[in-house]
Amino acid sequence: MTKTFKKTSFYSILLALTLTPLSHAETTNQLNSNAFSDPDHEATMPEGFQETAINYGDKVAADVEVVISLGQQTYPAFHEIVEMIAEQQGIKVDVQQGTCGATAKKLMKKSVDIGTYCCPPGETDRLPGLKFNTIAIAPIALVTNKDNPVSDVTSTDAKKIFKGEYVTWSEVPAYPNLSDKLKGEKIKPIARMHCKKRPGHWRSLMNNADKLSPRAELVGTIADTISLVANNIGAIGYETPFMLKVHKDKGTLKILNIDGKNPEELEHLLAGNYPIYRSYNMTTWTNANNRNEKAETLMDAIYDYVQSHGEEHGFIPAKKLKSAGWKFKDRELIAEPKGHAVISQR
Repeated sequence: MTKTFKKTSFYSILLALTLTPLSHAETTNQLNSNAFSDPDHEATMPEGFQETAINYGDKVAADVEVVISLGQQTYPAFHEIVEMIAEQQGIKVDVQQGTCGATAKKLMKKSVDIGTYCCPPGETDRLPGLKFNTIAIAPIALVTNKDNPVSDVTSTDAKKIFKGEYVTWSEVPAYPNLSDKLKGEKIKPIARMHCKKRPGHWRSLMNNADKLSPRAELVGTIADTISLVANNIGAIGYETPFMLKVHKDKGTLKILNIDGKNPEELEHLLAGNYPIYRSYNMTTWTNANNRNEKAETLMDAIYDYVQSHGEEHGFIPAKKLKSAGWKFKDRELIAEPKGHAVISQR
């Protein structure tokens, strides 16, 4: 039987988010909340949006056939690979570096063929005619100064640390008798509050920016996170292990276990038992006025490369996730192994 669906209103989406079970991991102290948005939601755009043609603008060379926007995470990992694949395919490509926010603006302006996000799409990202392709996920590690004696925190304590419920490190239950070097030292959360409109990532720790510790220091870049944590024994931050390597010149940090699980041991996240991670999504246009066959060819080649080589960068490829029971709609990741996809009531 073929089902037909009507577009949902803002209020029906709110109702669905309230009534629908959200994704969760097997661990009882899991961090995740609102890990994904509704894959069937479609953002409301001005009339004629789908008919508007892609326009690269005058800053892109006239012979370019595909424009791709990569983010802070994917640019260092894949920009050389993308250029190599494009050359092999005989495609003239313009690879741009940016952020999720920059990608979203370019997609709304119809100035790129492929956009890249380091997190699941939010409702406003789901533009008419846009398809999300999840290429991989990667664990986010909690990190401290290398001289901090703390090595493991529980999921519950991690949330309390970033919400400011613990003032000093000696208040963390597992560490009442710290060395003199850290005893009485105040906890200094370092937070990069990117992608506030999108689910997943740091929201697993505090859900929204208003919950952040009043003693936290906000930063705008990954490099600043690493530098500040490396230079303060009481500091704690979060970032993917891959990006710690990319910015290793900013300092050496200690990676903490969460609930006894090392984020660099990818089998924990693959099984749905590690609670905080990034989802890497790349977009393609499916509507007739914006569809670019060369962009689709490039997207398929990038996807295949990540499936074969993603683990070299600490990523878990989408194909492995599917085999482990993570839930997808076509190529988009929409729920964890034991989770439930957020689907609008229609």
